Amino acid sequence: MFDSLLMAFSLYSRIPVPQAEWNDRSMKYCICFLPLVGVVIGAVQYGLLSFLDILNAGPVLRGTLLAFLPVFLSGGIHMDGFLDTCDAIHSWKGPEERLRILKDPHVGAFAVIGGLLYFLLAAGIWSEADIASALPLSLGFVLSRALSALAALLFPKAKKDGMLRRETDPAAKGAAMAMAAAALAAAAAMVLTGGLPGVCGATASAAVLLFYYRTATRMFGGTTGDLAGWFLQLCELTAAGAIILGSLVMTG
Repeated sequence: MFDSLLMAFSLYSRIPVPQAEWNDRSMKYCICFLPLVGVVIGAVQYGLLSFLDILNAGPVLRGTLLAFLPVFLSGGIHMDGFLDTCDAIHSWKGPEERLRILKDPHVGAFAVIGGLLYFLLAAGIWSEADIASALPLSLGFVLSRALSALAALLFPKAKKDGMLRRETDPAAKGAAMAMAAAALAAAAAMVLTGGLPGVCGATASAAVLLFYYRTATRMFGGTTGDLAGWFLQLCELTAAGAIILGSLVMTG
């Protein structure tokens, strides 16, 4: 299990950890530790937000740094899936052609457009963040990863092979229960610490999960690793936006 933990941090972040033994046994429960990666990223984000609050940093610097840090800590692995999926969705092709586009290493126009829009929205959302909303915002990194792992375990797969299937098939039942519990705990904590903004964030995350299922099954015939990354980034952004919007409603 400890090797599975180390493998999760090696795969899904650039946070330095000791070298793990990569084998089928350690990969079996690797995905179960994805929410723990979110805990670390959320804690670092909380620390940066607190530091910027102490400095009374301006909104441009605040938004830029807080939009950059989660992608930097994750190593860009989920953002890579987001960009590939932007190209595939907007190709207006059939499921097989969309799956081929996901595997294409080249970057298309819609990936560039999607990435630019994503970071513009993220910077704008995080520029409004303050210490009062820091905790529910940080919990968004845990909730998005728990939901992404849960969906990877339960949603139909678009392909018969690939890393996502190797990670999820061996431990589907036990891991799915653990991820469901982690998602419920993260959502409850978001609501308890955030009040109305927390409710907005948790509700938005659930809505994005339903949108993910519909998109994956209708457009691709199931989920893939790239789609899982696309969902995670979309869930993070939407939850943060909903929390900020709820905070503005309360203070306005």
